[in-house]
Amino acid sequence: MIIDARSVPAGTVLETAVCIIGAGAAGITLAREFIGSSFETLLLESGGIEFSRNTQDLYQGTDVGRSFQDLTTCRLRFFGGTTNHWAGSCAPYDAADFEPRFPYHGWPFNRAHLDPWYRRAQEVCQIGPFEYAPAQWGISADQLPPPFNGPIFVCKILQQSPPTRFGPVYEPELRQAAKVKVYLQANAIGFFIGDHEGEVDELAVGTLSGVSFAVRARIFVIAVGGIENARLLLLSGKPGGNGLGNEHDLVGRYFMTNLVYSGGTIALSDPYVDIDAFTGLYAQPYGGFGGKYKYLSQVGLSPESIRNLHLPNAKFFWGLQFAPKRLGGHDRALLDDLSRVIRNLDGTTEFAARKIAFARRAPLQSLDITWNSAQLPNPDSRVLLGTERDAFGFRRVAIDWQVTAADKRKAIATHRLLGAEVGRTGFGRLRSTLTTDDTTWPEDFYGDEHHMGTTRMHADPTLGVVDQNCRVHSLANLYVAGSSVFPTSSAVNPTLTIVALALRLADHIKERLA
Repeated sequence: MIIDARSVPAGTVLETAVCIIGAGAAGITLAREFIGSSFETLLLESGGIEFSRNTQDLYQGTDVGRSFQDLTTCRLRFFGGTTNHWAGSCAPYDAADFEPRFPYHGWPFNRAHLDPWYRRAQEVCQIGPFEYAPAQWGISADQLPPPFNGPIFVCKILQQSPPTRFGPVYEPELRQAAKVKVYLQANAIGFFIGDHEGEVDELAVGTLSGVSFAVRARIFVIAVGGIENARLLLLSGKPGGNGLGNEHDLVGRYFMTNLVYSGGTIALSDPYVDIDAFTGLYAQPYGGFGGKYKYLSQVGLSPESIRNLHLPNAKFFWGLQFAPKRLGGHDRALLDDLSRVIRNLDGTTEFAARKIAFARRAPLQSLDITWNSAQLPNPDSRVLLGTERDAFGFRRVAIDWQVTAADKRKAIATHRLLGAEVGRTGFGRLRSTLTTDDTTWPEDFYGDEHHMGTTRMHADPTLGVVDQNCRVHSLANLYVAGSSVFPTSSAVNPTLTIVALALRLADHIKERLA
């Protein structure tokens, strides 16, 4: 059932078993798991079915540290959340991402523990089988140049969701669900502690039209994103306090993203290297699973490199740069015509056009490298409450994003490994964009849209905001879903892990309410 919160009478108190705040990938996954349950669930969404500038502007905030992205453009605040503009790249985190290899690093469980929920998350994200080895997707070791097939670097797979827009895809079944009520235009304003110390009693809700009401639930789940999860906790609790779940000043700390930057160019020793070595450069349909699933290949540090050399996870994509070639007038016209036709055909990609170019023996001059790497956990990188106020009169966020000298040193070490492998195998020479100092990054360096870590998971309440079940340590009935609970980042998109953890949390809540 879907309801416009603006139609709720002012002062109403809605009562339910489970209240989920936020209808993005995590919130919608949770709500779907409760369809058919004996208990009732409320799903609150700040926006509507369609985008609204007024609602989106509630995301506004300021930078007080390293320059970060415009907070009103890197996420979306309407039904379906940021899945309304995600690219659809999916992969599980690697086993090494879960291990305690650096200060503040590691999860309360290992990767194998999460695998059953990863498998279920594949279906929710509408991707293929739980297979990420290149061989399972038709890429054999001899199809990759020596620097990229071990032992230091290996080819890895990203599966490509359609991409699945959780709002349009799952709205019909939520609309028909009798026990799940979705309230649109419903903004969570703050939690309040009642007579039962150690439990959340009530959530205040407001609409931009001026309607205010409250929700009481046996269990609350915050699922409004890596930044807003922390903000809602900081805004909640007693007036003048430091928020909920923040007894150890951890809410908002350890703010992480994936680090993205151009890493330089590999100048090739053999400009006529077989282009088939770069199978999967672009998203390709794979016939082995009925031809309907797509994948994207990338190169990353091997598990042995990550563990033995104490490096954060890092992967790179490459772009092909072709050298000019002298063609006769007839050959050049034919190539131009074929390329133009290919680009105008439905279902084709730039990859096909470049296959034609290479068939004409256009020399491949170089590979341009773009890195995507994990950021090391850092308690000084954080989300705070700023001085500016939103439409409800509450403090907006201030982002103090910090990148450490250790992040730079690890990146330099990874580049040196790649340069050594490219040279050792005779493949070419790496011209890196990284300087050797501890602070300077390439001009295009940025932190991406994957906001993580601000309500991190840890078994010890002095080191984490939530426990291994995503429950806020100091509150018996308040949980957090989404990438804000990640203790570490990786070098792949977090959506599949977000969905896997939401499925795991749903199972926990169902057991608790059974």
